[in-house]
Amino acid sequence: MNEQNKKLVIFDFDGVLVNTLPFSYVIHKEKNPNFTWEEFQDFSNGNFIDSVNSALNNKTHNIPINFSEKYKEEIEKINIKENLYESIVSLGKQYKITIVSSTPSSLIDSFLIKENLRNYFSDILGSDINRSKIIKINSLLKKYNILPKDTVFITDSLGDILEGNECGVKSIGVTWGIHGKENLEKGHPVAIIDNPKDLLDVIRNVF
Repeated sequence: MNEQNKKLVIFDFDGVLVNTLPFSYVIHKEKNPNFTWEEFQDFSNGNFIDSVNSALNNKTHNIPINFSEKYKEEIEKINIKENLYESIVSLGKQYKITIVSSTPSSLIDSFLIKENLRNYFSDILGSDINRSKIIKINSLLKKYNILPKDTVFITDSLGDILEGNECGVKSIGVTWGIHGKENLEKGHPVAIIDNPKDLLDVIRNVF
C-alpha cells in the first residue's frame, strides 16, 4: 500500500451517498402516525439503531412493518447524483474508501452494483456487522493498519460525528442529509459542506 492509499475515507450511506431519508421516514410514519420529521432527526443525534431501540423499549415508537423490503423497493427507484458518482470514482483512485452504515450491508451492496460503483469500495459494514459505528470504524483501522489521523468520516449526522470522535478520526459533515449545519457543528467536525461538488476538494484539504 503506497503512502497515498494509507489514507482511509469512510462514508455513511443514507443521506450522504443517496437520499433515502424521505421514504425511510414515511415507512416509520406508516406505523407511527404522529411521528414527526423532527423526531426522526433526533434519532440521529446519537447512534441511530440504539435510539430506535430505546424508543421501541420505551413504547414511544412502533417498529415499522417490513422495513427492509420496503426500503429495497424504494431505493431501486433512485440513483446517485452525478457529482457524487464522479467524486467516488476519483477518490477510489487515490484512497481506500469504505462504507459504515446503519443499513444492512446487502441493501447497500445491491445499490452500489446497480450504480456501477461497488468495485470502488473495499468494505461495506452495515447494521448486520454491528450496530456500533465505533466498533466498525475501529475494525477498519485495525484491518488496514491505518492511523485515525489518516482517516476521514463523511456523514450527515451528529451521532455519527460523535462516534467518529470516539475513534479519534476526523469527520466532514454534509448538510444535504438528516442534520443541518447548526446541529453538525455540535460534534466539531473538521469541515461542513453544503454542496456535493465540494466534497473531493475538502477531503484532499483535510488530508
